[in-house]
Amino acid sequence: FHGLRTTAPSSPATNEKRVGLAPKGVEEMRKCMRGRHSYTLACAVSICLASLFARARSPPPPCSLPAWPGEEVVSSWEHHGSRERCFCAYAALAAHAQPGTPRLRELEESCPRWADFVSLDGGHSATMVHASGAFAVALGSTSGNASERKYGYVPDWAADLGSGYGEDCDVSRDPRCEAVGAHVLSLPRRLYVADCCSRPDAARGDATVVAARRPGPQPGPSLADLIASDAASACGLLQDLVAGGLRQVRRLDAFGSCAAENEEPTAASGCLAQCFHVVPDVWYLHLHTTAGAKDIRAAQPYNAGLGPSFNASEASDPATAFGRYNACVCEPRAWAAAGRGRGSCPEARPSDAAYPAEAAHALCRNVAGASGVDPRLCHACRPPASTYLNPRPARSRGVFDV
Repeated sequence: FHGLRTTAPSSPATNEKRVGLAPKGVEEMRKCMRGRHSYTLACAVSICLASLFARARSPPPPCSLPAWPGEEVVSSWEHHGSRERCFCAYAALAAHAQPGTPRLRELEESCPRWADFVSLDGGHSATMVHASGAFAVALGSTSGNASERKYGYVPDWAADLGSGYGEDCDVSRDPRCEAVGAHVLSLPRRLYVADCCSRPDAARGDATVVAARRPGPQPGPSLADLIASDAASACGLLQDLVAGGLRQVRRLDAFGSCAAENEEPTAASGCLAQCFHVVPDVWYLHLHTTAGAKDIRAAQPYNAGLGPSFNASEASDPATAFGRYNACVCEPRAWAAAGRGRGSCPEARPSDAAYPAEAAHALCRNVAGASGVDPRLCHACRPPASTYLNPRPARSRGVFDV
């Protein structure tokens, strides 16, 4: 019964947050308080059992996004789909993160540990969930403050943001932590999209390009599917995903784009990367925006990097895009050999007004190249007249058209 006190708490809500009680457990706690019973171990047992049984009987509410797969598929995923359910709940929350609202209550039901990942103040009202345009939501916040609670960025196994790999700077747990860099996730919020690049049933014009899904039940449509069926909608989504990540990066004007193979978005490199994993760890499309990290894990023998990384140990594996396991806004031009469309990169810097539109076009082409989709469909993403679409000097790094 870790986390439950044996003396009456000053506020039942405080302990509800601390232990993450299911609604039935909260009801039992309030009965104890209303009945003027002492907050004894017996009462604690009753609350815990009621909460556990309620969780066992009542599955989380289903995600309401269009194209969300059935419960049989979701429960077959790692951790019974808990991470994907949380991502859906964050998407639903969007700009409605006020305490006591139905949206926040739904978030608590769908993602009991939400406060550990997207709260800035221990689960009260301040979240790092932000709507981005009409189609996306960003997880991250420039308003995070390590001296108060959390730094404001999503931990990642591959990134050290000053407090160790996969750790957030929270001085309530580690007064010595130092917060540096940024790591933001951007998600679709109007339509469920499973991943960036898999099209297991599609005919591929380029035999060198294969992006295979994992075995088992298929999760749903990919971004590549959306590009192939409705490129204009894909472009709108991509632009909102890109822009949402950028808005939550401190000192954005200090960063260019990570453009060279194995160049990672660290403080030392001074570059920013926006990438999808070709083989995802969570079956919910999410764009990583990373900049200024203290360190990033090396690309091999693991697929660990968050930039245009190449894992030579998988160079012959088509299921991981031949070792180029991230599809990024900016890719080395030599990657064109791995798929027609890959190797695209905007000329605008991330802080430039032209960047989101250029980045959406480049990212569309790079995803198309990683999945065997015709990159010419990405013409729907082409921004208005821009120098990066015009003939360039030999050293220019702009998007090229095929």
